[in-house]
Amino acid sequence: MKRDFIQKLTYSINNGGLLELVQRGHDGTVLIMDSSRENQKERKSDYISAGDMVMLINYYRYIIDNDIQNDFINPNGINCE
Repeated sequence: MKRDFIQKLTYSINNGGLLELVQRGHDGTVLIMDSSRENQKERKSDYISAGDMVMLINYYRYIIDNDIQNDFINPNGINCE
């Protein structure tokens, strides 16, 4: 019997809010929610497929491993893409 389980990662973000990544089960779509502490009712949410999540991790590793300058991941990188 397959069981659904929920995995959750949470991070404090610089606007005083909370970033949550929630996945229900292995290879499930990732729900991304962020909220500001100033107004907990205002939440923005997006979905990322399992395949796109793997691609994002691979892209991050590629930028770091090759020290490529990227405004978001590696602003002080020495190589250009």
